[in-house]
Amino acid sequence: MKAAILSQSKQIEIRQVPTPQTSQPDELVADVKFVGVCKTDQQLMQTGIEKDCILGHEVVCSLPERSGHFALNNELSCGKCSYCVEGLTSHCLNLKELGVNEDGGYTEKICVPKNALHPFQFSNPALGVLIEPLSCAVHGFNRILATLKLLPVSQPKTLVIGGGISGTLMTYLLDRSPEFQGQISLYDITPNQLPWLDKLGIERVEKPEPDRFHLAIECSGSPGGLKMAFALVRKGGLVFIYGVPKPDITLPMSPQELFMQEVTVLTSFAGATDATITAAIDYIKQDEAFFEKLLGKFIPLEQLSQELTYWSPQPGTRTVVDLEA
Repeated sequence: MKAAILSQSKQIEIRQVPTPQTSQPDELVADVKFVGVCKTDQQLMQTGIEKDCILGHEVVCSLPERSGHFALNNELSCGKCSYCVEGLTSHCLNLKELGVNEDGGYTEKICVPKNALHPFQFSNPALGVLIEPLSCAVHGFNRILATLKLLPVSQPKTLVIGGGISGTLMTYLLDRSPEFQGQISLYDITPNQLPWLDKLGIERVEKPEPDRFHLAIECSGSPGGLKMAFALVRKGGLVFIYGVPKPDITLPMSPQELFMQEVTVLTSFAGATDATITAAIDYIKQDEAFFEKLLGKFIPLEQLSQELTYWSPQPGTRTVVDLEA
């Protein structure tokens, strides 16, 4: 079978690889149907990894003996270490991440534990590629909700920075949750239209005002986005870092400035659990028409290297690899 492999030379190569076989009683071999192209894939290609690896972690599968489709939770935790016991499975000391440090979904078949597959029924099964990123957004949103009591107001003026898929999903959760009553605006550096914003009725600002926002949510992962978040947040406010920053990026505010301005810094890393995946499936099921707008280009596996090299997703959408194309 064919697979897209990130080689140690930082190149994506389409190779013929052996069909996977189960080695444990709780494993099965699933047929891969669709895989979402995540910016994490691009960053892994840029930085390289220690061994050849099949990338792809936003995976939709089917099973020969069962009907329907399944979303993959690519985080395989041990369930025994201190972090797993506390429910922080994304920080498992023995974590295996399919498509990150273990072979993932850019291939025709994948061997996974049975409990890593979550069934769903959407009119368009390709929507399943949004389950994993939305699951991570649910985890991050829950962290925001747990911290809102630190703010001085009950309806915080909120700025989401970055209109890519991370900013899109986070904005959606903010807008649709009855637990969040803030006033939401969005900033994105691109001049391109973001059709999903009109669907939600969210204000897009071109030049955000300094000292206005109680909550700044950074979803781009860029140095400019981080600088903007800290520059615009009010004293006593909250900066939430959700976009994945590169390792060499530093905070644009010193500890002394954080102290003097009493700014709270909150982060969110991954967070795909049974609970967040179930919540993500429910959100998509209840609003399929909205999430359809977030599906962008469909490409065959052979175009993955070009897509990651030039990184050209349609704004606010997820590019999808169709394994049957």
